[in-house]
Amino acid sequence: MNRFRHLLTVLSFVPVMMLAQSPTENYVKAETMLNAHGNNAMVSVQYYNGLGYPTVSVATTGDDGHTSYSLVTYDALGREECKYVPVSTDKSILYKSPGTIVSCYSDTAPYSKTQYDGLGRPVSVTIPGSAFADKPATTAYATNAANEVIRYGVSNNSLTQNGYYPANSLTKEIGKDPENKQVETFKDLFGRVIMQRVAGSLCTYHVYDDLGRLRFVLPPKYQSEKNLAALCYEYRYDDRGRLEYKKLPGADYVKYWYDKADRMICMQDAEMRSANKCRFFVYDKFDRVVLQGLCTTCPSTNVFNATFNPAAAGTQGTSYTAPSGLGTIELEIANYYDGKQSKITYNNNPHFSSLTLPSSSVSQKGQLTGVITAATNGELLAQATQYDIKGNATSSKTKDIGGRIVSTTTAYSFTNKPTQSTATIDVKYGSSMTVIESIGYNTYNDQKSSDTIIVNHGIAKRAITTYAHDNLGRLLTVSRPTSSGTNRNVSYAYDLRSWMTKITTSTFLEELFYADGPGTKLYNGNISSIRWKDNSQSTKRGYKFTYDTANRLTSGTYGEGDALSSNTGRYSESMQYDANGNVNRITRYGKGTSGYGLMDNLTITYTGNQPTSVSESVSDNNTSGSFEYKKANGTGYKFNTNGSLVADKSRCIAYIIYDYNNNPKQIYFTNGSVTKYVYSASGQKLRAVHYTAKPNISRTWGVKPAELTTTQILQVDSTDYLMGGSLTMKNGKVDKYLFAGGYAQASVASATTDNFAFYFYNQDHLGSIREVVDASGAVKQVNNYYPFGAPYADAPASTNADFQPYKYNGKELDKMHGLNTFDYGARQYDPILARWDRIDPMAEKAPEISSYMYCKNNPTNFIDPDGMWPWNKKNLIEYRGNGTFGLNVNNLSATTRRNIRNANNNPSNWKPGEVGINTEVGHISLSKYSSDSFSLNHKTPGIDPKDESINVVNPIAKSTGLEDRRFSKHSISGVSGKIAAKGVLALDLTVYIVDTYQTWSSFFDSISLDSQKEELENSINRVSNNFDLIPEEYRNDVDVIGAIINYVFQGINSTSNKVIEDIGKQIINR
Repeated sequence: MNRFRHLLTVLSFVPVMMLAQSPTENYVKAETMLNAHGNNAMVSVQYYNGLGYPTVSVATTGDDGHTSYSLVTYDALGREECKYVPVSTDKSILYKSPGTIVSCYSDTAPYSKTQYDGLGRPVSVTIPGSAFADKPATTAYATNAANEVIRYGVSNNSLTQNGYYPANSLTKEIGKDPENKQVETFKDLFGRVIMQRVAGSLCTYHVYDDLGRLRFVLPPKYQSEKNLAALCYEYRYDDRGRLEYKKLPGADYVKYWYDKADRMICMQDAEMRSANKCRFFVYDKFDRVVLQGLCTTCPSTNVFNATFNPAAAGTQGTSYTAPSGLGTIELEIANYYDGKQSKITYNNNPHFSSLTLPSSSVSQKGQLTGVITAATNGELLAQATQYDIKGNATSSKTKDIGGRIVSTTTAYSFTNKPTQSTATIDVKYGSSMTVIESIGYNTYNDQKSSDTIIVNHGIAKRAITTYAHDNLGRLLTVSRPTSSGTNRNVSYAYDLRSWMTKITTSTFLEELFYADGPGTKLYNGNISSIRWKDNSQSTKRGYKFTYDTANRLTSGTYGEGDALSSNTGRYSESMQYDANGNVNRITRYGKGTSGYGLMDNLTITYTGNQPTSVSESVSDNNTSGSFEYKKANGTGYKFNTNGSLVADKSRCIAYIIYDYNNNPKQIYFTNGSVTKYVYSASGQKLRAVHYTAKPNISRTWGVKPAELTTTQILQVDSTDYLMGGSLTMKNGKVDKYLFAGGYAQASVASATTDNFAFYFYNQDHLGSIREVVDASGAVKQVNNYYPFGAPYADAPASTNADFQPYKYNGKELDKMHGLNTFDYGARQYDPILARWDRIDPMAEKAPEISSYMYCKNNPTNFIDPDGMWPWNKKNLIEYRGNGTFGLNVNNLSATTRRNIRNANNNPSNWKPGEVGINTEVGHISLSKYSSDSFSLNHKTPGIDPKDESINVVNPIAKSTGLEDRRFSKHSISGVSGKIAAKGVLALDLTVYIVDTYQTWSSFFDSISLDSQKEELENSINRVSNNFDLIPEEYRNDVDVIGAIINYVFQGINSTSNKVIEDIGKQIINR
């Protein structure tokens, strides 16, 4: 049964006893059913003018039934001119005239205004708000001048330079933000980007061969330092146009091999090559990867498929048999689809015998139901999963690190939201531990409460958190169960644009300023200053920020008091950069043994993007726990052939060994101490073991040392990470269970039982943990940070620093043996030098900047949630299969989640010829056009991709009472007909994605979604323009096309089909 009821009503024919939305206006009313009985629904109404353009929209948004109105106006040519931010007036959904709505605003310019040139191209766009009305972002259109753009070329795999492009041979688009920060983009007649110039001088060139394939990318620093190996990207192709060679700046080349079906079957990076290994991929008949591992030989074969025999051992006991010719094999991953793992009979199913799930009548066809994953310590982990008829994972059993079994069941609401998850963990001492997490929703389908219950060895603890929203649906208050009332509530405040302006608790306050506040006003969305006050201080403190013309943070000037004019400079931090964005100068102030003063004055030299030495003009400060560059340890850095840090003198790191997924396995320190990690083959950290060496042991810097003997070890401490990191165990005992907004800390009650105490975080706008409070509301830890994340070290600015390790951006800080890095997942961040330890896995998305740069050098406005790619917030757009893109709602604020619900039912961007209901946020449509063009049509989502199709009728014309024939029907089905060599790909997105300033509940949702939407558009465009790289058999498959777009978009292969990754890489590198 479909969950959505669409009511398209003709008001002029509605009987008097029915409540009409308007007797004069066309409208579409949408109700989304929240239960199977249909007696609870989310309601929205979109009104249209006589030409069919959407004008007024209204939807229920407040917790108490209040509604919000939005308005769109048009210029004389019917082009969208002004978009008003939502405003709440009452609980009505009846039509209000534009004049009535406008009168409800207290601001004189509560809209974003777009102006156009004579060709209909946008040339000016403002941000809502009277303060921003005369500060538009502008776009100008021109062509190149003579001697402006260098003409690079390729000859026999070598880069050539052939003068300049002739005048007027390239188009030129000049974009300026409201602060006049400029980006110029030059394109050739084929629409390919030739050069992008930032801030008037930072030039990135894209070089193509005669076949139009991307061969080199030359970042800005190359223009002054002609070091191709250290600075540039290079790509080569085989005779079938497949990428076979890729070289990233600072790393040796990566090699790729393919079978006759154009599937990538092997790859080899430089570290693998030195060990005589390759990574292989074996497929089933549906082109799904079933085996992945390391081998010593990469064969060439017609079809690189595995066979499955449940009664046979197969390759390393998986019951799959890989093709011959791989040499010595080391299994990394085995995938089982369609319930195959339950059919294995060989040797009593050694991997899955302890992971039996209840029988189910629901077909598991097409689902990934079993996985075997190798860990770097030699363990083989396994997971079995079962799905309901809608494709929701309802039951799973996992064999985690140390052989611990985790059993999980999940229940879902009518709208496929999780309502309760129960996990039982065999912790290997006493009885099992059970964690029950329940989520309640209010009438409007927002999260209203979360209930965490931990039952360990018969002892139960419980914490209930509730959420409240304002009349626009923005998160207003989070209430925690503190017994005294102190620190019970976390309150949020917003400005007209719904950018966050304040976070308040009993003991912590943060204020954010943009075009106001004590600093220099900024009109492009950057934070101009922040103020905060924590439990350790009675006076407000904060930073005034400045940015360079490339939008990089150049200084955070510390001050105290409302004007931040007292005690200035005490904790200031400033940066300078080279052309690629590598930090080459750092000054950092703080409190030392003799008072406040300069802590670091660093000059950093580089080869390419990798530091070679650091000059420090300030003596070391010996304050306990201080984060500073240690001059006394010397200077020097080494990197391996994959571009990963292997030695650092300043932190006494003698040598680092990495696994073949580029995650650290061992970190050896010059004093003999060692940290060893265990990662899964999928890149998940499972264990960290710290070995502390006895005194008077030393190791040579830059050389792989011998292992410690048992007599040389003073102490061993280990931490296991279970349930994806939510549960940590220290030295074999339960330590913490992490949940949203806090954690439960275990303490030993007896040899077989634990007690739990709940703690809650007071966090700032970046998710950094500023205070930790206990169940009574008392503050147990205080943290403060420099702009680039280094913690303050002196009391009272830092209180009880070792109470818990999660700090900046909410990431775990590892200080053991002086490592001093934050673990983000894919990489570790060094806040002292403000850089990562490894090349960005997504480096090719932004070749114009250093692949070691942290958060685009704008850490006040961006975060990097997993070390993969910087966003203003976590990734907001996700691929859901079957050509459908959607919002990753869990990564949005609660306020935005409510606004998305309204967007899903409010056709506020339907236009003539575009009316229809599509799946969730968007759906890829493949058109039978031979065209190089790209279009992004906007339609309202509302149908879950797991549901069957719905026939949606057109709006009703008030003049006839019949369907308005000016609108055409749209199907939500997939593709028909054969696709031409070049296809048009259209992604249907709601106006809430396109017009972010109207909708998003905070600065981060607004800016990050705007950025990601643009990235997604660019990715779709690239796939459309390179459709010839997609094999014929996939061109009608909307699921495959969507997955390819997602890989180009964010480097994630959402399927197990390595062909997706192969095609995506070819498109990225063309």
